[in-house]
Amino acid sequence: MSPPDTNTKKQAKQHKPALGGMWLGLGFVALLFVGYIIYEIAQGEDPEGADTQIQPGVDTEVVPD
Repeated sequence: MSPPDTNTKKQAKQHKPALGGMWLGLGFVALLFVGYIIYEIAQGEDPEGADTQIQPGVDTEVVPD
C-alpha cells in the first residue's frame, strides 16, 4: 500500500525545522566530545620512569643483591 497523495516538496519543507534541530543537536554533541578529548589530554599525567634508568651509550652492569 502506498500513501494516497505524496507531495515530497511539501513534506521536505514541513520537515526542515525538525531535521535542522537534529543537525544542531549532533553538532552540539560533537563539540562536547571534542571538548572532552581536549580535557582528558590536558589532565593526563606524565609517565613515571623505571626504577633503573638506562642511558644510551653507557654500559651498565647489574650487580645481584
